[in-house]
Amino acid sequence: MDQRATVILLAVLLPSLLAPVGVAAQQVAEPALLPAVELPVNLERVKQKLAALPATEEERSRLRLAFYLDVYGRAPRFNPLEGFDIHTGPIPFGAPSHADLRDFWTPEVFRAPVADLTSVLGWIFNR
Repeated sequence: MDQRATVILLAVLLPSLLAPVGVAAQQVAEPALLPAVELPVNLERVKQKLAALPATEEERSRLRLAFYLDVYGRAPRFNPLEGFDIHTGPIPFGAPSHADLRDFWTPEVFRAPVADLTSVLGWIFNR
C-alpha cells in the first residue's frame, strides 16, 4: 500500500473508531402476571393426586418417585407506616423509655420484685 492509501484509510477509520456510539438501553418486558384466581393450577386436583399416593413409605419407594410442588408468587405490598401521619407533628407519646423497653424484652417470670435480703438477714441475726 502506498502512503496516500494509508492516509485515506486512517482518515476514514480513525474518526469512526473515536466517535461515540449511541446505545439504547434494552427494554425488559415484565412478564404478564395472572391474578391468583386465574392461575392454571387446580389445587383440588393436586390434593386428590397427593391423597391417592400410598400411605406407607415402602409402597412409595418402589418407583423411587419424589414429588415437589413449588409455588411462586409476589408478596403483597406492605406499608408499616400506613395510618400514621409522619409528615406533620410529633409522634404521639414520644419514644419508648428505658423502662418500657426493659419491660418489653424481659419475660414476665423474671420481672418479679427483688427480694429484700436485709430484712431476712436482720431477722436471722436478731434470733
